[in-house]
Amino acid sequence: MMIRTLLFTSALFCSMAASPVLGQSSRTIESAPLQEVGPWGAAALPLGLERLDSDLWQGADPGTLALAFERIGPDLRFPSLQRLVRQAVFSGGSAPLGDLELARARFLAANRLGPSEAATRLFQSVPRLSADPALVTVAIDAAFRAGRIEEACGWVASPGLDEANNNNASPSWLETRATCYALNGEAAAANLSVDLARGKGQTDTWLGRAVAAVSGPVTNPPPFRADSGRALALGMKAQLKLPKALATNGDPAALSSLLNWPDFQTRFPADEVMPLLRRAAQTGVASPAQEALLRIPLPPPVPATETSLVPPGDVLAQPLPLSPPSPPIAETWAKAFSQTTSAQGRALEARLMVNDLRGLVETAPEQIPPLAMQTLAEAALWAGDVKLAKALEIRSPSPLSPRQRLALAMLDPVADDRPVQRHIEAAANPSAQRQAIRDALIAWSAGMPTHGGLAALVQPGLPDVKNGQAGLRTALTLAAERGSKGEVALLVGLALQGQEPASADAETVAISVRALRRVGLTAQAIELARDYLLALDLVVPTRTTPAVAPAAQPPSTKPSSATTNSPTGLRTNLSAPNQPKAATPAAATPPSPASVARSASAPRSTTAAPAPKARAKAPAKPSWTPPK
Repeated sequence: MMIRTLLFTSALFCSMAASPVLGQSSRTIESAPLQEVGPWGAAALPLGLERLDSDLWQGADPGTLALAFERIGPDLRFPSLQRLVRQAVFSGGSAPLGDLELARARFLAANRLGPSEAATRLFQSVPRLSADPALVTVAIDAAFRAGRIEEACGWVASPGLDEANNNNASPSWLETRATCYALNGEAAAANLSVDLARGKGQTDTWLGRAVAAVSGPVTNPPPFRADSGRALALGMKAQLKLPKALATNGDPAALSSLLNWPDFQTRFPADEVMPLLRRAAQTGVASPAQEALLRIPLPPPVPATETSLVPPGDVLAQPLPLSPPSPPIAETWAKAFSQTTSAQGRALEARLMVNDLRGLVETAPEQIPPLAMQTLAEAALWAGDVKLAKALEIRSPSPLSPRQRLALAMLDPVADDRPVQRHIEAAANPSAQRQAIRDALIAWSAGMPTHGGLAALVQPGLPDVKNGQAGLRTALTLAAERGSKGEVALLVGLALQGQEPASADAETVAISVRALRRVGLTAQAIELARDYLLALDLVVPTRTTPAVAPAAQPPSTKPSSATTNSPTGLRTNLSAPNQPKAATPAAATPPSPASVARSASAPRSTTAAPAPKARAKAPAKPSWTPPK
């Protein structure tokens, strides 16, 4: 017993003596990954996006990855790719093979893609950021873009960084110093830095003009620029006039910077802010809270019984006429969705209405006009809500289009046992058969069962390879074989960058979908295939306007690319050209929430306005024709 007691006491003493050491070792093991994670482990996802797995960069080829980071841009017109590419760039993970320059390229891409708020948080999550002056320079530009002037200029004034850059005395660093001096009200020092930058080879005169505009009123202010954080900060400080083109083809990162600028909402009227907000939401850089500002408000509840007021004592008086009822909110949603001319716009309108539409279907489906059912079912497909799409399809007097049924089958595999085969068999002529086989190529790539239908792929007349993408698609296939999720996501974005979904190369889309599925990004692959198929079916209702005399018509310079379907009065976009910048026509902008609220609450006049002279009688057809 004594020996057992001694052994127990000795063991207890040893454990007590060793516990601090073991605890310190445990803390070292737990904190080592956080201390040694490096820039690749830094992560800061934009609001509303989920982080990808930490192994997303494993197996990546350093050279290919460097080129992908360098060339990827924000002109991503597939709504699903806007999310996927940003998920990859802003997600952290274990470092791939490569040097520190490759890691810096990722942060440059994040700063280029936006949103600026997420890019700033990404730099803040980098451990020992000050040890890398080159990366700090990119962080300064991100801070300028986010409106964090004190943070950006604090980095500029830090002794070590300023000394290191002064030894090189590059024009870019001198421009940064001039920007901080100007924003701090030190005009003389700012002008001196501008002169030093010119002496080092800087030839752009915009900086000097912007510095002068910040210092005080000038007779010829420079145009507003947002190609860098410095330029954006100077333009906002000098209160330069924003170009109207920002609302149609503005850079997404610049738009996110403007919308998050400290006093932007108070400096500009709502009619200028809302188009910028809609463009930012369509390009994937608006936060969920900002997107919510674009929602069409629900109308106030209508009382069960409504009686008109009769003047007291006048029994012969007729009841006062009531104002005509407002159109159902579901019809307003369908109109806003159908008049949007791009895949980005339709995806946005679907996101804005889907929650309210789901509640309306559950509580009061009789308030949805039958002619709007098919359009709203398509909106549910864009939003990825299979249950809602099926509920609307059942109630719709018109069936879904073949491509819409194919997209529904991809999202819900049990909806149809042979959807691809039925899609091919429904084609009535050789041209429709070739289009159906192209659609089948996308569906099979997304994982739909073939059931022996692959023989259709060897038929002649299928679309050929476009845009010289052979090398890029080969790199994409090789990246998928290595299992590199991040590299595949970037290469898919690069392969389809700047292409409208309705005119993208079918084979490139199919290879991209298969590559995403191979690396485990199955949900993203199905979303990409859905975007492509629904965009091919994009139909825009024709706006009916009063006829104008031929003399008042402006001369046409080129034929329209839209074809008109005379029985239905719909304009179908079947051949959207590839353009370097995305642009949404102003005429197709959906009604703003404020205008819808005013029209729903304000009483309508019962007296018809006189018809204008020199104009034909207005047509009897409604202003919106639902797609068939």
